[in-house]
Amino acid sequence: MLYSLRANDVSVYPGNIDDLIDYVGSGGPDRDPIIQQIANANTLSIEKFLGSPLGKRSCRFVISRNANELSDGYHNTWLKTGTAFTATGISTNQWIELPCQIESIQSVTVSIWGGDNVELVEGKDFYVDLDCKYPKIMMGWTMSIMDMFYKYKNMIVDFTGGLYEVDGTVPASVILAINMATKGFFENPGDGAFNPMDNGINFLLKNYQVPAIGG
Repeated sequence: MLYSLRANDVSVYPGNIDDLIDYVGSGGPDRDPIIQQIANANTLSIEKFLGSPLGKRSCRFVISRNANELSDGYHNTWLKTGTAFTATGISTNQWIELPCQIESIQSVTVSIWGGDNVELVEGKDFYVDLDCKYPKIMMGWTMSIMDMFYKYKNMIVDFTGGLYEVDGTVPASVILAINMATKGFFENPGDGAFNPMDNGINFLLKNYQVPAIGG
């Protein structure tokens, strides 16, 4: 399966900008906007590295099939596994992990080649568990076996969420990593020798990375 995650707005530095400027030590108010621009750019890069947006935001998570899963060979191999199915449909009954903390799910939609999108109904077509480390959904929706393997395009989950603590703030270690990267780039402009994953930044972020999406 292929995964993608995107937010509907542009990422900006999620911490206190005055604290960041004090941490970096700008040397003058005319340089403060440069610090903020670097922090915003680092925020985007760190979101990509983590595979999760920072803070509560409107997001879209898309699960698509890769090339191998669109082939006859994949279909035939699946049929040989002895997986139980009926003549009229198949129920996945499998939890699908979502990439970050979720406050609420707005919609779950299945796209089908050559057909209309199908919007699934919570409590009937899918079930939600938002209390675990990685929130997840279980599909209960059925489709015919031929449709399952030849018409299914992707599943789209629209939700409000992000990487945040119980009180709604971004984890302090992630803010520190952005601050450290911002200071490093500010002090080493142009061709300056600075690796943002050195100096403990990677260590601070690794615990929050989503392996299937980040990197």
